[in-house]
Amino acid sequence: MEWAMLILADGHAVPDPTALDRLGAHQAAFSAWVAADPSRETRYLTAVREMLKAGSAATALGMRSRQQKPPHKQRGFRPSLPLAASLALMLVAGGIWWQSQGEAPSLITQSEARTPIETRVGEVRTERLADGSSVILDTDTLLLVTMTATQRSVEIKRGRARFSVVRDARRPFVVHGAGTHVTSAGGSFDMTVRNGVRISPIESGVTISFTRRVPGDQAKQLQLHPGQLLALEAGQAAEINVISAPRSEQQWVTGVKSFDNVPISDIIAEANSYSETKIELATPALGHREIFADIDIRDIERVAQALASFLDVTIDRSKPNKLILAEKK
Repeated sequence: MEWAMLILADGHAVPDPTALDRLGAHQAAFSAWVAADPSRETRYLTAVREMLKAGSAATALGMRSRQQKPPHKQRGFRPSLPLAASLALMLVAGGIWWQSQGEAPSLITQSEARTPIETRVGEVRTERLADGSSVILDTDTLLLVTMTATQRSVEIKRGRARFSVVRDARRPFVVHGAGTHVTSAGGSFDMTVRNGVRISPIESGVTISFTRRVPGDQAKQLQLHPGQLLALEAGQAAEINVISAPRSEQQWVTGVKSFDNVPISDIIAEANSYSETKIELATPALGHREIFADIDIRDIERVAQALASFLDVTIDRSKPNKLILAEKK
């Protein structure tokens, strides 16, 4: 019902709400939601069709009562944008709508809907949340945000974000991702979900709990303080270690990062995440060499030039969307 309302109200961007591969700006978040439970697709389509049917009936009744001429026939079953907007308003009047799945009806508040926030490859953006907190989203990041009278919850489906949390004693701020839950009473912290999880507090500590596998008798919960870093690889069940955060860990928000003896392959992987054009090494073994430098990680051309100079190689631009670092001939 939540998804049906959201997409029906966006008629200009989504002409047909039943075309599940053409949902515009909602596509990535919707696909992630369906992937978690394929049966959701059928339930969504049922909700959309019922809402369209109810909206059409309500509109026809209203026109007859006002003695208006018959409406212009539309192709297909998609109502006009005003009708979709009116339907959405009707359904959320009083902040509630009915949900029925063969059980006793229950009331769900509108604010419980998980709102998707997403950035494209290369995009870094700041968003203000409903509770006054803010979040900086890194490149190719997808968050699902839930704000209610009793909870503040964010799920990171992919990517990296910096959360600046407003204190609220009644509602802790919880961020979920890859079997890890981070609870903040206030302050700021970074969290990354890409081939694992990275968590680094900046102002005030956070509490971390795990639903993922942790080995043996290790605690299911720990406290992380500013200056510390927890990094877990995907599927990792090794001992959980907390280390000191390198100075580059929190510099992603500015773009210029200070790399202290970091393998070139790591720098290339991070730079590539900000661009459709990718850096490649003609000789992969060069990726093991370490570099000490300040680099604008979001500028793929400048990264390629810096690495080419350091390695004393040339940049081969003969292939589209590729910058190949190759030995000089």
